[in-house]
Amino acid sequence: MPVIDTFPAGTPVWVDLQSPDPEGAVAFYRDLFGWEVVPPTAEMGGYSVASIGGTPVTAIGPLPPMIAEAGGRSTWTTYFVVDDIGRAASAATDEGGQVLVPPGELARGVYLAIVSDPTGAVFGLWQQEKGTPWLRNEPGAVDWLELVAEGYEESLSFYENVLTVGVSQMPLNEGVYTLFDVGDANVAGAMAPVSPETPSHWLAYFQVVDLDASLERVLGLGGATLSLPMSASGVGRWAVVTDPFGGAFALLEPEREAA
Repeated sequence: MPVIDTFPAGTPVWVDLQSPDPEGAVAFYRDLFGWEVVPPTAEMGGYSVASIGGTPVTAIGPLPPMIAEAGGRSTWTTYFVVDDIGRAASAATDEGGQVLVPPGELARGVYLAIVSDPTGAVFGLWQQEKGTPWLRNEPGAVDWLELVAEGYEESLSFYENVLTVGVSQMPLNEGVYTLFDVGDANVAGAMAPVSPETPSHWLAYFQVVDLDASLERVLGLGGATLSLPMSASGVGRWAVVTDPFGGAFALLEPEREAA
């Protein structure tokens, strides 16, 4: 299993889910992906940690009370490593974004902030001397992360300056796809939404072995589909879905390597 424990600045370090019904969300995702879930603790801020084979995949916790009382839906948040969280938060405002939760110490030696880019897409900044091992690119784990925003091109310099990432492009079907790079590694992507009315957001893709079977499973567990399956050569097949509480995420069946 690809267990990641080194996180250069600009790389995704974690995703978590805030839900109006954490217990219901835990049941949905556990049944969908086969996660091992530890009950929430005060030490984890009321979050339940989900793992596969003993390695953390994500965490699920409650929405902030004000958002829950307003009828907020489940929300996935993506976090990126920065070397200096104060500098990164200042750069976010300098580059046309907003600081929604100022930098603070989440746990001993772990500093966190929540910001939004100029399009309104929300994500987290994370500073820590040594990252916690994170399972990636395996069935049931995060496979890819993507900025989905109308006019995302106007935010590329924001990410270059806040996360210190590079930007490149690759062919995708009949067009091109934008990538965020750390050194030689492609760490995330960006694209415009199918519908211009879609709010800007960061989308987490979870790997599955069989996309069609997984979509049936989502529906059977009370979720919904937001898109028909799509595909691209060299990538695989994917679709966007929601959990029963409105949290959007994607399922990705990677293209099988030729025998």
